Parts: sequence; C-alpha cells; structure tokens
Amino acid sequence: MPVVGETTVRAESLARVIERMAIVTREVNARGAYPFKTLGLRRAAMNLLFALARSDGARVAELAERLGITSGAVTQTVDALRELGLVSSDVSPDDRRGRVISLTAEARTEIDGFERQYIEAVAPAFDALSTADVLELDRILSAVSTS
Repeated sequence: MPVVGETTVRAESLARVIERMAIVTREVNARGAYPFKTLGLRRAAMNLLFALARSDGARVAELAERLGITSGAVTQTVDALRELGLVSSDVSPDDRRGRVISLTAEARTEIDGFERQYIEAVAPAFDALSTADVLELDRILSAVSTS
C-alpha cells in the first residue's frame, strides 16, 4: 500500500507527464498535417488506418481488441473506409468465414509518407534522450496504452 507522501509524489508526477504529453499533442495538431485531411475522417477511422499500417492485415476481432472498441464499430468503420477505397476486406486464408482487413496500396503510401514527415518534425523534441531513454519511453508508453 503506498504511503501518503508517495501517493502525492506519484499524482504530481503523473500530472506533469500528462501535461507534457498534451503539449506534444497540441504541437502536432497545430501543424494541421495528417493523412486524408480532405476526407474529414473521424478519429476512429484514423485509429483503424494506423492500426492497419502496423500489420499486413487484421481480422475485425483483432482490430476491435487493439483499438478497444466493439466488433460492430470496427465493421461500420471498415465499411465506410472501404467505400472511400482506403481498405480492402478479403476472405481469410485460415478461416473462409472470416475476413482480413488491409490497407489499399494508396492508403499505405499516404500513411507511410505522413509517418516519415511526422517523425522528422517531432524527432527534435526527443534529441535530449539517449537511445536507451527512447527505448524505455517506448516500453513505458506501451504499458500505459495496453492497460
């Protein structure tokens, strides 16, 4: 059980971390650059596209788990993205009843280009960190995002 002083230090530290994350987010948003801007995609659609960019395709259930949303929400988002030509839905080679959702070549090109530009723009904010620090930050943020 944490000691009262430890609880206060933890709460204050978390507040600083969240504030710093918000600053980085605002700086990125201020740039106004993101893929498919002219399409006016909602956050759920963008999250799904970026999740697919990290794979060679995924099933609806996998995407729902990864994104923390229902399978129905994934299916609805996939349908809209398929109409825009950004994703494809193909029969799973492992289970003919299942579908594998993938980015189209055009969507992958757009996201890859955006990520390269984004990393180039944001990377200087992390120049003070060593490679070990960046790896530790990645580990910590992965733990936070999966909890």
